[in-house]
Amino acid sequence: MVRTKLVSPFPKQFSDRQWARYVKQGRELVEEESSLQFRLGDLSLKMVEHSPSTVGRGVFLVLDRYADTIGINVHTLVRYRHVAHAWPPDKRVPGTSWSVHQALSALPDRFEVILNPPEGKDRWTEDAALSRAGRLPTRPLTKDEKLDRVRTLMREDESASEAVESLIQRPDVAHRVMSNPSNQRILYRAHHEQRQEAAAARFAAAHEPNPGDSEDDLGPDYEDDEEAGAAPREEQVRRRETAVDYQRASSEVLELIGSGTTFLVDLQRMIPGLHVSEFTEREVRAVLDNHRRIRAALDWCDSALSTGDKSMDDELARILSEGDDEP
Repeated sequence: MVRTKLVSPFPKQFSDRQWARYVKQGRELVEEESSLQFRLGDLSLKMVEHSPSTVGRGVFLVLDRYADTIGINVHTLVRYRHVAHAWPPDKRVPGTSWSVHQALSALPDRFEVILNPPEGKDRWTEDAALSRAGRLPTRPLTKDEKLDRVRTLMREDESASEAVESLIQRPDVAHRVMSNPSNQRILYRAHHEQRQEAAAARFAAAHEPNPGDSEDDLGPDYEDDEEAGAAPREEQVRRRETAVDYQRASSEVLELIGSGTTFLVDLQRMIPGLHVSEFTEREVRAVLDNHRRIRAALDWCDSALSTGDKSMDDELARILSEGDDEP
């Protein structure tokens, strides 16, 4: 290992000599602690040898009882045991902490790796060892490390949604997120799909027959209604039938119905409250032109559903692709 002279990072508080003395004392204590951790791990291996035949709950029961008796957490003792098994005494590096040994313990080439600290360093740090092992450092420094930590903490959907909700309440963060066109598309698509699902559910509920309904449930006044010009019995029954079996319908059918229903629901909500008198002529033309394209798209969809021909002629392509009319 490369040995470098210790220079105080806080020259106003510690001279180089003082800093070196404190570092020496601290390293001796860490080495003493590491020795104790390895010794406890070795002791557990001596009590119950590590082998395929002994791996199982029986070992844990022994260690659990033993840990309680000596006053240590059983999971801590299990960690000591695993690290001691991964690092036989002749492979442990003096002056390197137990935490570094633990961080590197899963690497197949750990015995070589631990002898070669990162370039420019004379010894391993725990965070450097964790990063080398492909694990999150305890103190993330780089942008990628910090993002990895956030992703790990937000693996559960509920935690992630609460975190995002908290973040977007910060105007600067929300502005930066929404300034990215990719994020805008993701959020719009999620919102649009949510509205489609809600609209499809409302549509299904409105067309779902009541339990036990039959043709005889049309009511005793049916004949009078027919004489008064009401729709024939077959038409009334047809209107009462469920339009689609929503349990078996394909996602494409549900999406088409949901998209159309969303549009209808939105219009029913918006039109009564429109301030038409405040619209400019250009704005009115823009809305009408957009509706013209919508009608053309609906005609195309109807034709595809009726004939199976999904091709688009040049005139339709022009109508759907053109922008708002110029003033």
